[in-house]
Amino acid sequence: MKPSISNSSTSNVLIISYKNKRIPFHSSWLYERSKNKDIRDGETGQLLIEASDIKKNLKIISTKITNKKITIKFSDDTTHYYDVSELLMESIQTKIDNSDKKLWNNKNIKITKFNFKNYNNLMLKNILRTVDKYGFAYVKNIPITKNGIQSLSDDIGPIKRTNWGEIADIKSIANAYDLTMTSRNLENHTDNPYRFPTQGYIFLHCIKNSESGGENSLADGFNIAQKIKEKYKKTFNILTNYKTFFRYKDKDTCLENSCSLIELDDNKNVIQVRFNNRTEVLPYDTIENTKKYRDARKKFWNEITSEENNLIIKQEPGDMLIIDNYRIFHGRKGYIDRSNSRYFRQGYMDRDILQSKLNLLN
Repeated sequence: MKPSISNSSTSNVLIISYKNKRIPFHSSWLYERSKNKDIRDGETGQLLIEASDIKKNLKIISTKITNKKITIKFSDDTTHYYDVSELLMESIQTKIDNSDKKLWNNKNIKITKFNFKNYNNLMLKNILRTVDKYGFAYVKNIPITKNGIQSLSDDIGPIKRTNWGEIADIKSIANAYDLTMTSRNLENHTDNPYRFPTQGYIFLHCIKNSESGGENSLADGFNIAQKIKEKYKKTFNILTNYKTFFRYKDKDTCLENSCSLIELDDNKNVIQVRFNNRTEVLPYDTIENTKKYRDARKKFWNEITSEENNLIIKQEPGDMLIIDNYRIFHGRKGYIDRSNSRYFRQGYMDRDILQSKLNLLN
């Protein structure tokens, strides 16, 4: 069906009819989104006018559609040009759509292993698409060097610097300042929920693994949240509304954040999950509210740790996992490493950096 337009003379609304839908566009919105050279800079796309000064009574005087292009004359005696397909895309683009996310458990996922020896721009795009779709990607044959992470991450954007530096060691040390720096089992969690915003993505690179133990676990938090919503509606409501508290503190740092374990956007889409038993500080509340939250958290935990929801991966030297820290719960089995030679390196990247690269590649 071809798009058609309609508006009454001196109206402030343009209607595009397409696929049995009538989509309205207000005159002031159209004016502000114009690409005319006196409205927007041709190089940067940035607005040249003050949008707040657009007249409230701006009218659409005339319209014409030719070859999927719309010509609009406004009451200020200016003429502007629009692409119909771009307007139609804009009408749906601002709504977050998770339909491209593939929810998974260990029964319905097949892991794609990317071979970095064959690396090119197409592979980079497919790696980032996989992260976006499944919440993680598995890349093999990353250079086994101290900063081997950067052989891939530098093509995406900068590693985020935190109070621990940029690319950090993950190995067992004496007087460990964090439980990741021990050989103990690490329960499934998301990293650093005490930060706002939380790091978006984790780059976990294996330089040497232990002979016994040390496997990584991954669980799809979006799939788990969906299961909770379907099975335990009241539990889901508690997990999305109750504000718990996370804290990390040492002699140089104090990081705190009040947040829910499941975060929704304005359209009720799940956009982030959190769980970090090591750093949660349960807020003081009424006995009833505390009990409800603890019961809900227990149901959440049961799903996070269930065998069905977990993938177990033992990384080999050169293997790197890129993990969406807003979606994937990850953990590590305890290990025995008598020679203390197990050595991983880890870096974080902000969400806007990786998503920007993916948008450009797409």
